[in-house]
Amino acid sequence: MKTRERLLWLTITVLASTIIGLIGGILSHATAHVLADAITAGAAAFAGAEAIFLAILMFALSADRDR
Repeated sequence: MKTRERLLWLTITVLASTIIGLIGGILSHATAHVLADAITAGAAAFAGAEAIFLAILMFALSADRDR
């Protein structure tokens, strides 16, 4: 896989994680939590989603090398 393709997939994972983090923060704030709690919940959702996406991406890239 070329460097441009890897950067594209990395950008897609960061964008998806950002959307998940925003949704998590908005839902947390909508349930009458303090803004700081909503920011923390959004950051935790972003970090968790990005970790999962990067693990999947690394698995896919290592499978590509085995061929």
